[in-house]
Amino acid sequence: MRKWRVGSVSMGLSLVLLGILLFLSQLKGMQMMEPLLVWWPIILIVLGIEIVVYLFMSKQENPIVKYDFLSILFVGIIGTIGIGFTLLSSIGLVDEVQGVIGAEHRTMDLPAIEEKLASDIKRVVLETNGVTSKVEGSTANELHVFGVFRATVHPKADPIIAETKDYVFTKVVGDTMYVTLKEPADQTGPFSTYATIEPTIIVPSSIRLEVRGEHNNVSLYPGSLENNWVVDGVSNVSVHVNDKSDILLSAVSNNVLENGNIKWDKIDTTERGGIEEVYEESTTEKLYKGTKKLGEGTYKLSIFNSDLVTVNLVEKM
Repeated sequence: MRKWRVGSVSMGLSLVLLGILLFLSQLKGMQMMEPLLVWWPIILIVLGIEIVVYLFMSKQENPIVKYDFLSILFVGIIGTIGIGFTLLSSIGLVDEVQGVIGAEHRTMDLPAIEEKLASDIKRVVLETNGVTSKVEGSTANELHVFGVFRATVHPKADPIIAETKDYVFTKVVGDTMYVTLKEPADQTGPFSTYATIEPTIIVPSSIRLEVRGEHNNVSLYPGSLENNWVVDGVSNVSVHVNDKSDILLSAVSNNVLENGNIKWDKIDTTERGGIEEVYEESTTEKLYKGTKKLGEGTYKLSIFNSDLVTVNLVEKM
């Protein structure tokens, strides 16, 4: 007489179901993680039903349940692994692993801003924070922001930057428009990712511009400047001016002003004192201040609190 060992049916059904899922995943290119997380509890359900059915169908007064040890062990191992995956999924670790395995480095376009400035806007304040940026002057009375961003992303994940609000914020207060760039969030740890943006900001040359930075790089292309520009707190400033400009250029830097191809009219050195926080001792810092007059020097382009200033003079075509 053949004896029914509880567990053998559960193992068989679980293997059949797993085979179907694997076949469909290969056929349709579907992701396996979510079906597997749903699949493993079915094994326990089938095993429980098998025990109940055996007890119900047994004609013995006190039926003895006989288990297939290897089958139960197989089901137990799968159940334990499934519980582990569920716990990891609940804390988001499974999603992180999926993202890292399928991640790729991509360069994508930033959502562009194109906004006509009202006639009462007299000043634009650009907060670049730690973002590497290009700033250009234009004859049009419009603000444009566009560029690219590079990020580590999963092919099927939503873009890190999908809307303009994800990387830039604008607000008008009185006669001033504030444009604030946002640094993308980086994820640290074993599943670290990175994202960088490289925007180009185009502002009217006829409006006063203040560029504020924070240990970042900014390239300036003022064009035919028709108002004053000020750059403060940017570590590395690169200026590109043409020989037909009407600019009085001044720069204060922590390093010598010998970069680029321009010859400064005058370079002075001075010292700036301060207090070193760690040792609470007074310190002095050598500063270099240079001036260069282009044309009549009608409009000022002033650079302060910079570590490195590079100025290149190009011929206007």
